[in-house]
Amino acid sequence: MKRATHYLVACNFFLGTMALFASAEDAPQPPDAPDNRVMVIQWDVELKSGQTVVTRVPLGAVLEFSETNGPWKWIAAAKGWINESHVVPIGKAIQHFDARVKNEPSSQTFHERGIARVALGQHEAAIEDFSEAIEREDSNLAAVNDRGNAHRHLGNADPAISDFSRVIDGDVKHPGVFVNRGLARQMKGMVVKAIDDFNAAIQIDPKFAPAWEAGGSARYESGDFTKAYQNYRKAIEIDPNFARALNNLAWMLAVCPDEHYLDGAEAVRLATKACQLAEFQDAGFLDTLAAAHAENGQFEQAVIRAKEAIEKADDKRKSDIRERLQGYEAGKPYRQPSANVGV
Repeated sequence: MKRATHYLVACNFFLGTMALFASAEDAPQPPDAPDNRVMVIQWDVELKSGQTVVTRVPLGAVLEFSETNGPWKWIAAAKGWINESHVVPIGKAIQHFDARVKNEPSSQTFHERGIARVALGQHEAAIEDFSEAIEREDSNLAAVNDRGNAHRHLGNADPAISDFSRVIDGDVKHPGVFVNRGLARQMKGMVVKAIDDFNAAIQIDPKFAPAWEAGGSARYESGDFTKAYQNYRKAIEIDPNFARALNNLAWMLAVCPDEHYLDGAEAVRLATKACQLAEFQDAGFLDTLAAAHAENGQFEQAVIRAKEAIEKADDKRKSDIRERLQGYEAGKPYRQPSANVGV
């Protein structure tokens, strides 16, 4: 069975809510532009507005600041200030963690450097660090989980499943671990077992929105559009600002091979909100918005958004978006082939 997902993005439960963060894998800054990105170097750091804690961010989070006030940096995406003692410039992050490992080689410091490397897109090096952390302390199940996520990012489904199963067998009852394993199983085409994991996550925490969203993606892949729709709606009900769920439901309403589920106007509404949450910087979300406009008969807007998506997409995605763009220019909406889903 072919994987039907468009940009059905995964979640890493130990790494926090990355929607607030600037990607360290973004396009390089212009030569004369300052890089205002920093990496969090401590666990569970507070962002404040006055005396109020507006959110907490995990070690390894990459943040973009827009202004400074003494030792404080303003993180506009989170609407809060972070103290400079909790961060280092993105270009010096690995140097910082290298020094930590050298001065205190331990399971924790290797784990921390692995997290930093994941944030920088250095997944193979991160796996080496996570493995060293686990070798030094086999009870460090957080490192096992993070190694599983790094393997999953690289497309290594089997070692990812093995790591997540090890965490679960260690009696960790966090819904995110089951979602992680389910995503790895889905990657391998084990959709039924993936759905079992997503359901297990929901049993642990019925309000864990990523489990509902992931279940929706798996059911869409299997051709169960009614349950996919219900899952996406539940995820959005729990978290109205869950950009991934908004995007994936919009994609379904814009391109589903079963015309019964098409709703261009609603797809535009959902996709627009997802793009707004991502500040119109996510290629996949822009691609979805283009498809939504096309389904709604707004081909001029579809062409504009598709071209924006192409500018921001990686090389693997550009060709697919260009193919869809040709259809929009010809006044045709995109319809996902039924061969790409289990129908």
